[in-house]
Amino acid sequence: MQNSVEFQQKYPIWCAVALAFGAAIALGISRFSYTLFLPLMREDLHWNYFVSGNMNTANAIGYLVGALTCNWLFDRSKLHQVFLWATLATIFLIAASGFSTNVYLIFTIRFIVGATSTWIFVSGGALAAKIGVLHPDRSGWILGIYYGGVGFGIVLASLLVHEFNSLAMDHGLEHPWKYAWFGMAIVAVFLGIALFRPVKALDYSIASAHFNQRISMKQMLPMNVGYFLYGLGYIGYMTFSVALVREIGLQGSKLDYFYGLLGIFIMLSSKIWSKKLDQKKDGYVLGMVNLVLAIACFIPTLIALFGDHQNVEIWQIILIFVSAMMFGSSIVTAVSSTTAFVKHNFPQEDWIYGIRIFTIAFASGQIIGPVIVGYLSDLTGSLGIGLLFSAGILLLGSYISFQQKAISAAH
Repeated sequence: MQNSVEFQQKYPIWCAVALAFGAAIALGISRFSYTLFLPLMREDLHWNYFVSGNMNTANAIGYLVGALTCNWLFDRSKLHQVFLWATLATIFLIAASGFSTNVYLIFTIRFIVGATSTWIFVSGGALAAKIGVLHPDRSGWILGIYYGGVGFGIVLASLLVHEFNSLAMDHGLEHPWKYAWFGMAIVAVFLGIALFRPVKALDYSIASAHFNQRISMKQMLPMNVGYFLYGLGYIGYMTFSVALVREIGLQGSKLDYFYGLLGIFIMLSSKIWSKKLDQKKDGYVLGMVNLVLAIACFIPTLIALFGDHQNVEIWQIILIFVSAMMFGSSIVTAVSSTTAFVKHNFPQEDWIYGIRIFTIAFASGQIIGPVIVGYLSDLTGSLGIGLLFSAGILLLGSYISFQQKAISAAH
């Protein structure tokens, strides 16, 4: 254990980057790259928006199952072991996503990878928080690097998914999106190799005291409701944004620029929000994040509903890119805000439980979101209406989050 602590004290940023590679695999590639795959798979397999949304609902149900089983896993294995085994399983499932066109099998894979991704993300967040205890002056920076890994994965997907798909099309391969999944699995393998040694050194056991349910839900009800509504609202954008931008009239490389900008600003988000995360002990950051995300949702929604799709003007393209930057700058900060809230307001032995409670609230929201957005879009014939629902939910989440007060008695 001493060698483990020495390694973390000497190389905290290396450890944080290694954890970030896991976040890139868990969410950036296995989860959010689906936004890029969706238009390709939908056209090839003739899915409607309801079926398309249900694929992310399957992923979200798996995410909830993962959140509910975290305690069981952490009670039996060390954090870094859960992180590494879940990473290996997720890489396999990314590759498996390209082996079938059967809607039920794809649904099942999306469900299972949702669970493995949660195990990576929760164990990684706990490990990053523990590294931050050893380096309190860089705690926010370490958490920011970890959560920024999601953006790194999205950037990789935006650069490579369409390239892999085009390469398969050039060779006349059937269902070219399958080979894009295989390509992203190979990328994930390289990330997995890079993260293995540093994460193996993060040798932590979780004491049984960490599972004591001593946090009162009433104390943090506005924060939990705001986070639930964040999960319900953000997922519509992350599921259908590329399809919506295509519906508006953007094609080709502009789609990659749109999603790539979102990923880049996820990576920058720790710098944008780090001071507020360190200073604010209440629901302020989550309230602001939900507000920014709501505005980012409104922008392409209004263009989709009222713009001329046959002649997309430059100012519309600029506004769509601004939307991606706003969304990217804030999406993982919602997650960071709940981690920071737990750290600010509760003793260390309650952190795992607190993070788990927030993860369950978030996962519950994102199960419902894609179904509602897909249904509304099919019903009205426009993704704009579906995303309008998302924007309204995020506004409500913003208002409720601002009602959360700091829990001064926690220490």
